Amino acid sequence: QMADLVVGVGPKLTEAYRRYLSWCKENQDVFEFTPGVFADFASVQHVSQKRKRCTVLLFGRGDDEDFLLKGFDIAAKSVAALNDTILLFVGAPIEKEDGIAKRFLDFGIPEKRLKVRSFVDSRESLKRLFCEVDLVLMPSRTEGFGLTGLEALSAGLPVVVSKNSGFGEALHSVPFGHFFVIDSEDPNVWTGAIKGIWNRDRQVQLDEARILRDIYGERYNWSAQCKDLCKKMAYRLVNREGTLIF
Repeated sequence: QMADLVVGVGPKLTEAYRRYLSWCKENQDVFEFTPGVFADFASVQHVSQKRKRCTVLLFGRGDDEDFLLKGFDIAAKSVAALNDTILLFVGAPIEKEDGIAKRFLDFGIPEKRLKVRSFVDSRESLKRLFCEVDLVLMPSRTEGFGLTGLEALSAGLPVVVSKNSGFGEALHSVPFGHFFVIDSEDPNVWTGAIKGIWNRDRQVQLDEARILRDIYGERYNWSAQCKDLCKKMAYRLVNREGTLIF
């Protein structure tokens, strides 16, 4: 309320703050800054040969809130329906991997098709992880943005994300992005989306992900948004103080 300018990360948070502050601010007082492609992940090289089994990557902490809000139950049920698919969960607190695995097993996924690991501690480790998997799932019931999905797309990986997330809304707004965005909590719908990607040729999967990454990067450009934000801040400083000093 006291700020001269409010910055929302992505369309979902921006819209939320515009609503919260509509009694005291105009829409232009809330600036939307949507994260763009992470250039350091764009160098990741994937094998072009299709593997015998599809490995789906899921990120989180694995606590009660995560299972509900991030839709881990949806992920478990959707992967459980696919006999040739493995679910790899990354982000479990150290020494709590077994407890989190038990929660996933309770949703019907066989133990032999579930892997649970602790969190990734570096960007280089994350790059190696992206090379290990075939698809990243983000079935959040609600999510302010969802950087893990954007990091995966930046690395040229196919993604399937919930529309009820900032990244999902942003992805849905670019050409062809809606093919990778799901507006449903039905695990069967997510199962169908995974199958739709996995049944295509491996090189086609990677080509589509790279094309989508490039289109997204053009729409949500880091440099252009930073310049716009600086202009907004400079305008506010001039109008408030009368003088702008760099």
